Formats: sequence, structure tokens, C-alpha cells
Amino acid sequence: MNLPIDRTYLDGLVTFTTVAEQHGFRAAARILGVTPSAISQSIRTLELRIGAPLFFRTTRNVNLTEAGEHLLTHVRPAIELLTTGLNAAAGLGSKVSGRLRINVPRSALPLLSKRLLPDFFVLYPEVELELVADDDLVNIIEQGFDAGIRLGELVQQDMVAIRLTPPLRFVVVGAPALFDVHGQPAEPQDLLRFPCIRLRQKVHATRPWEFTMRGQRVEVDVKGPLIVNDVAMCVSAALRGTGLFQMPLPEAMRHVENGNLVTVLDDFSIETPGLSLYYPGRSQSLPKLRAFVDFARDRMRRAFEAADYYP
Repeated sequence: MNLPIDRTYLDGLVTFTTVAEQHGFRAAARILGVTPSAISQSIRTLELRIGAPLFFRTTRNVNLTEAGEHLLTHVRPAIELLTTGLNAAAGLGSKVSGRLRINVPRSALPLLSKRLLPDFFVLYPEVELELVADDDLVNIIEQGFDAGIRLGELVQQDMVAIRLTPPLRFVVVGAPALFDVHGQPAEPQDLLRFPCIRLRQKVHATRPWEFTMRGQRVEVDVKGPLIVNDVAMCVSAALRGTGLFQMPLPEAMRHVENGNLVTVLDDFSIETPGLSLYYPGRSQSLPKLRAFVDFARDRMRRAFEAADYYP
């Protein structure tokens, strides 16, 4: 006979196991926080569904019948397994541990590696952080991520967003040798006669470069010999003189300071809202995510206040 499992059935099995272990209805009632009559009713209901008595009852003793002994043999391990699982889940609800998956742009990896990761792992050794570098725009929920990091204007709608950096200024950079050949552009439209390196963020999409000109935002659909879907490769190509590239100033600074790249069109540079860490609202109760959000926000604030934010 196959008996359907429902909530009342499971409640009855827990009651049955407790009575069997405590050898009495009153003791079981104290443990479960119910009345002895409620215990009796639960056992009667279970016996009716099974079709056999489970206990011999006397004024002094409660003993298992053959059917009761058989049921206890099979049910007790399952109840213990359920209890272990519930306790483990409850522990995860308050413990900062487990795997945390975050989707980040490749260009942000050096910043995270320098400013966040070493000390975070010291503070939270039981968190396994999985960073997936991706310059495309992904749906973090569909892709199974706990959170993502993107420029503020690119954050998915209906997400909780935490600002990590101040607004980021985007600059156009190129190798000195390239300007020796082509000269320097005087205004954004001059870029149409320069070789430019374009970043592909979707399978069939490259974004025009944006600037501010006389108080208006303008776009220039630049052209050039190279289209890449990896920011690091774009920077490498710019360093070799392949073309100009538009990138955040903090990421360009070390190359500019050592003379390997030169910025142009600075008067027309735009600012974006900066990097944000974002995640679904339902995830903010996860201890591992809360810990990372609080830690990242604090460390990034300190780094930018000290103007020490690029690797």
C-alpha cells in the first residue's frame, strides 16, 4: 500500500518518533511544546492512516507494537537526516561562508585584486569567492550569479545598487609614436581620421565613443583596424600604437604617468556614474553577500579618498 505524504503525515511521524524515544505521551508533549491530548490525537490519526496500532498503552507504560517497531526502524534515520539538514541550513543563514559568485568587467579585476581580495579572505576564510570576468552585459539572475559589478549606467533595472567608486572620467589615450605620425585631434569629430580600437560588448555591437561638447553629449562612431571584446587587449594594442582607445582615467593613469600613453581631447571628456556593486533584493539577506558589500564599500571609499585606486 502506498500512502501519500503530506504535512499532517510528517507531523505525525515526528510525534510518533518523539513518543517512542521518550516512552511516554506527557514527556513527548513537553519536548514538542503541545498538550498530551494533542499528542494522543496525532498518534490516533497516524494509526488510522497506517491501519495498525503503534503503541501498547497502560497506565504506567507506553511500548511499541510490532508495527511501531518496524516503523521506528525506518523513520528514525529519516527524521535524523531531516534534522541535520535543517540545522545545517539554519547555520548557513547566519554564518559567513559558502561560494559567492560575482560577475565583473575584466578591467575591474586588477582593482579588486589589489584593494579587496587579500584582506577579505583573511576576514572571511570560509567564503569561496568566484569572480567571472565578462565585459558583456549579462543577466546575473539568469546566469546564476549572486551579484555583479558594472558602471552605474549599465546596472540592470530592479537591482539593489551600491556605489563603489566616485564618477569615472573617460579619456582617449594613444601611444606617443601614433601622434608623431597622425598629429593630435583637436575635437571629437577629428577622431574619424584616426585609427581607433573598439570594444565589442555584445556579439554584434560596438558602442560609439561619447564626449561633452558645448554642454551637450555627443557620440562619435569611430573606426579602426581592431575590434576586441577584451579591455586588457585593447589597452595592450593602444600601448603598441595600433590605435586610440577610450578608457576610464584611473585605469589609464599608470600608463600615462610612465609616458607610454598620452591623453587627448581632455576638455571633451565625459564622466560616468562610476562602478556599482548590484544584486537582487532577495539576496541581501545572505550573510556572505552582506559581508562582501560592506567590506567592498568601505575599502573602495578609503582607496578613492587616498587617490590610490589603480594597480
